[in-house]
Amino acid sequence: MGKTVASLIMMLLCYSSAGAYDLVVPSDLPMIRWGFEFVYNEQYPEAEKIFQEYINKHPDRPEGYFFMTGRYAEYMNCYHDRSAMPLFETWAKRTMEKATAFNATHPRDPTGHFYLGNLYGYMGLLDAQQQNLVSAFLNAVKAKSSLEKTLELDPTAEDAYFGLGSLYFYGSKKHMEEGGMVGWIVKKFITHDRDMRQEGIEMVQKAVAHGGITADSAFSTLMWLLIIEEHYDQAWPMATEIVRRWPKDKHGYWAEGRISLLRGQCAAATGYFKQIADIIKQQNIPLDRFPEVEIAIELSSLCATGDEISHADREGRINALRVRLAANPNIQLEYANSKGVVKDFSALLEGIDKRQFIQPGKNGSN
Repeated sequence: MGKTVASLIMMLLCYSSAGAYDLVVPSDLPMIRWGFEFVYNEQYPEAEKIFQEYINKHPDRPEGYFFMTGRYAEYMNCYHDRSAMPLFETWAKRTMEKATAFNATHPRDPTGHFYLGNLYGYMGLLDAQQQNLVSAFLNAVKAKSSLEKTLELDPTAEDAYFGLGSLYFYGSKKHMEEGGMVGWIVKKFITHDRDMRQEGIEMVQKAVAHGGITADSAFSTLMWLLIIEEHYDQAWPMATEIVRRWPKDKHGYWAEGRISLLRGQCAAATGYFKQIADIIKQQNIPLDRFPEVEIAIELSSLCATGDEISHADREGRINALRVRLAANPNIQLEYANSKGVVKDFSALLEGIDKRQFIQPGKNGSN
């Protein structure tokens, strides 16, 4: 939701404690930081070697297993390649076992509950990317319970507010969008039939202000929440900051493109979306794994140049985009708001289509 899962891992690596308890053994924190740098630079074997060394040194602590789980989650998120799911599931199972055992032997320590909460969050995110919403929100309920337990054990562990605030906001959003089993799960176990979007935003803001292990992830998520709530002026500088700090991350450019399109700045949006395509090319990933990027480039380009082409050409491109958008409604780069993206893109297509009614000679359209 928002910044990639790498952001959460990074903050876990760069901050050694939550409340009175260490989330990473302090003496090994520099080594773990290097592990994250390898993950972020997509040097996964090198990262795996470091995390395995940490696990070997601390086999009874849950975080090493969680970092290894994150190594595979980040690969899948970055490359849109689900072939790593079996390895993700293997490490997720081991993380769960270690965290559960840690909780049993350290009943006053929130660490195991914190990692369980974030693990269930990972699992829910991967489900949400595939629009498996019932499974996603069942995992969200488990994440909520574990994070609430973290705060019960240590009320000063404000990093837990990031996950809880995200759950409350997106749960409220899905409560309004979805009916059936998904809506029932959300209403009964997450939002209790309330609109908790503002409360969720305030929790995420609290995690950002706290400056702890989830601050970067919370910062990125807050940007996405602001975009959804149409606070584009607040979200824009956050998007540019994300691009500055993580220039190889696709999500910052996607946010810039989305905001530009929503502001009607179509040519600028085309540039931001093309930067994502360039990153994908550099990674030797087939562009068709990211159909939303192809759609966004064509849509923003058509928006920028639609007045310069014939009615027939414009109509053909509009119809082709409608077909592609209907066939690819799962916007993985903004999966938590896929329906919102499709709605915005469809509205822009309608606006472009209406140009066919402009009288010849006006605005240089014919």
